[in-house]
Amino acid sequence: MNQDEMMIEYMLQMGALQPQQVEMMRKQKQIDALRGASMESPQGQMIGKHYVPPSFMQYASQLGQGYMAGQAQKGQDVKFGELNAAKTKKLEEMLADLRRRRGGMTPGAYGMPDTGTGESSVY
Repeated sequence: MNQDEMMIEYMLQMGALQPQQVEMMRKQKQIDALRGASMESPQGQMIGKHYVPPSFMQYASQLGQGYMAGQAQKGQDVKFGELNAAKTKKLEEMLADLRRRRGGMTPGAYGMPDTGTGESSVY
């Protein structure tokens, strides 16, 4: 398998995870919006000629939004970790397959160019 084929295979494997990644990014935007709303201080209102200060429920709602954003973020962090683990596993499987196809050959062995020290380089 040459480098182009390996790159195409890698892109196909990572593309299989693309829908899950898009969904997670959408969910992250929702969490960020909820967190942003929880950071805004409650505002009073002018009703007629009278100012009405924010109610206790507005403050409670703000705290609830912050709590929910924190809980959702914890779940999202776990999902991002699982996605990264899945990507790593697929990459390791591809590399193992590549090694198996090459017959366990390593650079410098059996006439393959050694890119290490330059002493045995064919360049």
